[in-house]
Amino acid sequence: MANIAPFRGTLYNPEKIKDPARVTAPPYDVISPEEQETLYNSDMHNIIRILLGKDLPGDDEKENKYMRAKKSLDEWQKKSILKRDDKECIYVYQQEFEVDGKAKKRLGFISLLKLEEFDTSSTSVYPHEYTLDAPKKDRTSLLSTIEANLGPIFAVFADEDKSIDAILAQEAKSPPIIDVVDLHGMRNKLWRVSSKDTVAKIVELIKKEKIFIADGHHRYEVGLAFSKTMKDPKYGYILSYFTDLCADGLVILPVHRMIKGLSLDILEGLKKDLSSRVSFKALSSKEEVASFLSGAKAAEKRFVMYVGSKFTGLQISDSDGLDVTVLHDLIAEPLKKMTEQKNLNFSVDFTKDLNYAVTEVDKGRSFMSILVNPTKITEIRDTAFSGKRMPQKSTYFYPKVLTGLVINVF
Repeated sequence: MANIAPFRGTLYNPEKIKDPARVTAPPYDVISPEEQETLYNSDMHNIIRILLGKDLPGDDEKENKYMRAKKSLDEWQKKSILKRDDKECIYVYQQEFEVDGKAKKRLGFISLLKLEEFDTSSTSVYPHEYTLDAPKKDRTSLLSTIEANLGPIFAVFADEDKSIDAILAQEAKSPPIIDVVDLHGMRNKLWRVSSKDTVAKIVELIKKEKIFIADGHHRYEVGLAFSKTMKDPKYGYILSYFTDLCADGLVILPVHRMIKGLSLDILEGLKKDLSSRVSFKALSSKEEVASFLSGAKAAEKRFVMYVGSKFTGLQISDSDGLDVTVLHDLIAEPLKKMTEQKNLNFSVDFTKDLNYAVTEVDKGRSFMSILVNPTKITEIRDTAFSGKRMPQKSTYFYPKVLTGLVINVF
């Protein structure tokens, strides 16, 4: 049974902050160093100063980015830059955006979600990706210092009868409390829902649902671990955004791989090893790449390697499992082992942008890119609900949820 709760959200005070676009930010883990700098310079009260602080010379245990984050959060609340709502609410959140030239809307809501252990017989919250220690260490340091959830995790559920969606759509007919176009051109609208009857309906309806985490695995696990160190039950909840996995506005983009630390002889060795299972096809353009990838049938996997200014399509017939799992097991891991034997520094980076993946190879910053199809939402759901997890960076849910629209201060 999924347990959610309304809360007294802390929001930017519109009397002090006239333009929310200047103070909000994407989730911390998709912010590049260049975007971090842009956000820092956009406004002295941008949430980035708490969310993703800068390391400075001379930092120590008493003076560091986490302590500066706490100082900013405390100071902004004292000066009423940030104000806590008087009533417990659930917040309706709508994003309007474009994908491939098509206009889309995604409607959901923000509330608190009760933290649960994964992989138990009674769980209602399911992960779909593995986590890494370094991000968890960073988020643990921030959470334990500021005692606040800055950005919601991204959770998905199957609203098959559209009962929750109907409530949200009704609430969204009124004027929003926030209506902002962010730095990426996406329109974000937020509404408060303080009616006890309406809140109670949403809380009750979602109890029957299974929830899986789309984004925010690191923050969820950090929040769960932190809650175990605190006696107050308020720490047993985490700020969460919920949306319907069946909705048209839920978009998953591909996550292409950019690989460093390879050599041509290693790549040719891999191709030779794969020759009995994989068909190779020369492709001449990005348009042909897109057509090749999208033409994959239900029982096959398709990838494209880009190296030396050439595209090569890989076609694997009668292949079980997810694309990203096959990619990991059949290509990425064997390449990693081969490079280790030659003492090469193998590494993988990720991008949702095909053009960027190609450019990084052309500029010599990566040896090769592997272009992939997006994972289907049903595949992610089935993997999560079966208790399994996917390799890191298997999915890119789009659009991301803005950080700073509403936060949860414990």
